[in-house]
Amino acid sequence: MTLMYLHALAYTPEMRFDNPQPVVRVSNDAMDASDVRSPQHHASTTKMPRIPNALLRQARAIDAFLPALLAPCRDLHTAQNELRWLREHVNKVAKARRARGDLLAKGALLHHLVQERASGKPLQYILGTEHFGDLEIQCRPGVLIPRWVVHTLPRNITNEEARQDTAASITHLVQSLQKAHGLPPELRLLDLCTGTGCIPLLFQHELYSLRDDITLRALGVDVSSKALKLARHNNKRAQRGPTSANPGKLDFMKADVLINPFADQVAGPLPLKAALNYHDQPSFWDILISNPPYISPSNYWKTTIRSVRGYEPKLALVPPAEARQDDTEQGDLFYPRLLRIAQDVEAKVVLLEVADLAQALRIARLVQALDIFDGVEIWREEPGAIGSTSQLQGGVSVIGEGNARSVLCWRGAGTLWLGKSITSVSPDVKWSTPAVPGPPTESNVSTAPQFDPTFFGDSQLNSPARPMRVAFPSRHVNRKD
Repeated sequence: MTLMYLHALAYTPEMRFDNPQPVVRVSNDAMDASDVRSPQHHASTTKMPRIPNALLRQARAIDAFLPALLAPCRDLHTAQNELRWLREHVNKVAKARRARGDLLAKGALLHHLVQERASGKPLQYILGTEHFGDLEIQCRPGVLIPRWVVHTLPRNITNEEARQDTAASITHLVQSLQKAHGLPPELRLLDLCTGTGCIPLLFQHELYSLRDDITLRALGVDVSSKALKLARHNNKRAQRGPTSANPGKLDFMKADVLINPFADQVAGPLPLKAALNYHDQPSFWDILISNPPYISPSNYWKTTIRSVRGYEPKLALVPPAEARQDDTEQGDLFYPRLLRIAQDVEAKVVLLEVADLAQALRIARLVQALDIFDGVEIWREEPGAIGSTSQLQGGVSVIGEGNARSVLCWRGAGTLWLGKSITSVSPDVKWSTPAVPGPPTESNVSTAPQFDPTFFGDSQLNSPARPMRVAFPSRHVNRKD
């Protein structure tokens, strides 16, 4: 029985890539996208309130397993949901074992999984998957979990109210390209810090569901071998879905985007440019997307809960320290490099995920200071929300509803693809260190490393629409690389 039990623990559920409306599975770990983003929500994470005895007795009267789940879930409704998902997972494991002629002690397995969850292990690592848009992505320890953002109390969670900000941004970007004219026959997507590979997989899924005249060539890049192994695994499973018949190509490659491509190197991952050459990948890409590590060291310890610090890779959350940089600069470390890469690969559209409005404004100002893009705007969690309007924050358009989550910039042909305007760069943007781009110092822009307090609240967007100007002519006609 012990041997069969251990085999059962190694089982991970199949992913379903052809489910157009997956059932949203939202645990408290999933709701804690704020685990790595929102100090306000977790200001008291170090002193969680004790669970009332009355609640424990109520949970025990319903099911003997429920009291153990109250610690990570904090409320009875969420604990009941998680117990239901754990039971469904155990039943799925048992069914798979019976098909192979084996037996399984379901009660013992369920007890073990409940104890794992009670210890703080993320539910996604226990069940093995998490939804990302219309896809179900496999998750494994050592690789960051795609998270849901929830704007309501747990007892009121619905498919519409629980959403993923990153997935929403990817979907909205692809929808913006649905009627774009002048797209190249082979559209090239470069995803840096790819993790599970969920971003290029969802981009591919969404693009092929809207257009059949474009072939996608996508490349996911990460410094973690464990992440790349999982991303390739997710890609293989995606190939069993409806998009597998499309002629596109999706690869994954190891490289370090922070390494100076001209510096001497004797060990470790190659710089991005060298890795592209070594693996015979194109030198030029149309779209660059990245969800990089963006949490400062102080916010990592102040705002993340124990399960994040104990189970998820810090490498994917906090940028490495460099000499002569403060806490905020370390949190922003990746963005100047990502924008230089976008310039090198001649990306026409760039989408960067950020932590909050303060960081989004700093990165938008950095984009403007580089003076290579035709425009920049900030996307909230739901950039395509019906009825939402744009507003100006520090002179930058902010689109959608929810907390600020992404910075979008465009140039050349990308201006036409997205139907955007050319916005001028303010000539009086000042930087603390002229030689190295850094946070802006304009008096009307807050650059404090704080998170948007409306992250878990309803946003109120009642500002005038962003003015439009004459579109920039396409500079992307023929590729030679």
